[in-house]
Amino acid sequence: MHLCTSIPGRAPAVVGESPWPGAPARPRGGSAAFAHDQQFERIVAALQGAALRDAAWPRALALINDAGAMHSSHLAVVAADGGAAEYLFGIWRGHGASLDALADEYVERHFATDERVSRLLLMPAGTFLHNADLFADNERATSSTYNDFLPRWDIENQLSARLPALDGLHLIWTVSRSRAQGEWRSSHRGVLARLLPHIGGAVRVRQALAQADARAAALASLLDAPPQGVILLDSAGRVAQTNARAGRLLADGRLLREREGELRTTTAVEDGRLRELIEKALPKRGRTPCAGAMSLGAAEQITLRLQPVAIDRADFGARRIAAVATVS
Repeated sequence: MHLCTSIPGRAPAVVGESPWPGAPARPRGGSAAFAHDQQFERIVAALQGAALRDAAWPRALALINDAGAMHSSHLAVVAADGGAAEYLFGIWRGHGASLDALADEYVERHFATDERVSRLLLMPAGTFLHNADLFADNERATSSTYNDFLPRWDIENQLSARLPALDGLHLIWTVSRSRAQGEWRSSHRGVLARLLPHIGGAVRVRQALAQADARAAALASLLDAPPQGVILLDSAGRVAQTNARAGRLLADGRLLREREGELRTTTAVEDGRLRELIEKALPKRGRTPCAGAMSLGAAEQITLRLQPVAIDRADFGARRIAAVATVS
């Protein structure tokens, strides 16, 4: 699970200096080798490895950052189901260094009001846009992202593109150059565009593997409790699958029911308690999911237990099986 740490205000970055502690020095020039097929193929091979192994992501992103003489790159998985966008997962790295402080500040303080996000979600997939094209003139005077966050971290010079992820989610890839590194070269833009489908493919493979791992772990719990009702919940808290006993209980509707995909009870007090248990059992940024239990009904009392499903690989925001509810 991610731990969120708010970062207090920092002094503006000095051109050429690193704005985060302990990060490696950033190259100042562009790399002509970035446009060469051999360099491109090396990056693609690294992304193919990252699709299968969490530990391979730092090297793949470092190759991209170093070849493009970039400040950093940011992979974010976002949900937008008709309402406000939700930040589900992210990796922000610069030349091999994990930029957790930068990522945490962005998610906690700026993502919800970042004017670029809604525009990127409406753009055709695979189209790179510069920050200059993503902020309206009036927003440049009022936006905290534009006026505070980006200049303080020396990352105003960014390109961003959207790609589809699994289950209707969105992948936003943002690449940044510092002031000292100058403008984006056409050769860099061309190779970044060529890399986009490989980035998207690697993320979708990671999501699929996370879904498969979590479902296998959840289904294994069925063997541990054959007499019980079992309900599998996805990472959004919606009912994904039930065994026969749980299905009958939901169909009866006297103690538990399914309403538009959500697991609900029949009384307001019990329903509030159930929503609280489900919320605590689901994976959320900055919090470790926890198990819980509650009783339902008076004369016809049953016990519902919720257990988070842990997986060994980063899920990249995948809508996977995230919790198992057992009813006995």
